[in-house]
Amino acid sequence: MNAINNKICSTLLLFFLFSPKILAETEPTTQQVIVWNQLISHPNSMAPELLKRVFEVTSEEYGAYRFIPSEPMEQGRAIRQMELEGHLDIGLFAPNEKRRNSAIAVPIPVTGSLLSYRICLIRKGEQNKFNDIKSLENLLDSELLIGQHQTWSDTNILRSNGLELWTTHKYSLLFEQLLAKRFDCFSRGANEVLQEYYANGYKGLAIEQSFVIHYPLPLYYFVNKARPVLAERIEKGMTMLLESGEYQLMFNYYFSETVKSLDLSSRTLLTLKNPLLTEQASKQMQRDEVFYKALINKAYLSE
Repeated sequence: MNAINNKICSTLLLFFLFSPKILAETEPTTQQVIVWNQLISHPNSMAPELLKRVFEVTSEEYGAYRFIPSEPMEQGRAIRQMELEGHLDIGLFAPNEKRRNSAIAVPIPVTGSLLSYRICLIRKGEQNKFNDIKSLENLLDSELLIGQHQTWSDTNILRSNGLELWTTHKYSLLFEQLLAKRFDCFSRGANEVLQEYYANGYKGLAIEQSFVIHYPLPLYYFVNKARPVLAERIEKGMTMLLESGEYQLMFNYYFSETVKSLDLSSRTLLTLKNPLLTEQASKQMQRDEVFYKALINKAYLSE
């Protein structure tokens, strides 16, 4: 009888140990995270690579993860999708009040303060049109037309400062329309313009050499409000990378060529106001201004 009982116990133990249901419950769950496709394919690789590192350094506390690219979509639709549960978990945007109300902003800049510095992509051979611009007043009087996406924060910022714009609904069209002479300057962030030039310069584009437009504009990860733990995880991971110095090393790796090539300090600085900046973002940028300027200077001086 004891032998029979022992056999039954052994059989039950094997069942519980190797039952698929039990195994599924004991194995760590992989977190599925839907990421905006334009974040994954961002012109500068630091945006997706930093997000990857954030999840890697927090995996012990928050578990395994898997990024799922969203279907292709422009920024306006991406923001709308983040208001719906289960459609889009993480985006990458400049903050404004509408976006702050639509999703959770992680208030640590992804690419330092480089998005605040705006450089023109222009048609090759037309640098002479820009050489005499030494002030905002010169730019306003020049009748040069700036191209922008209709849903970008920059569009309203530039307009609020009196600049004339050409707008369209699709990012990729702006390169074609610049070449077609619909406008004269495609204003781009210093964090992205060099890579965009590498991808499109052969078509007949060039980077303008004489001035830089500046207004405070950070680039944040945004998280769907239905997933607050995800926002907590990203902020904790970003903080860990800043404290360990890895963020600074990544910035230098991805942007040293950029800041040397653009030579921001030698350009005429045209300062604009950003009336759309949220109070939270404004305080963050003022608090960290010295830190992010030092990052740019270190990248410029690196070998």
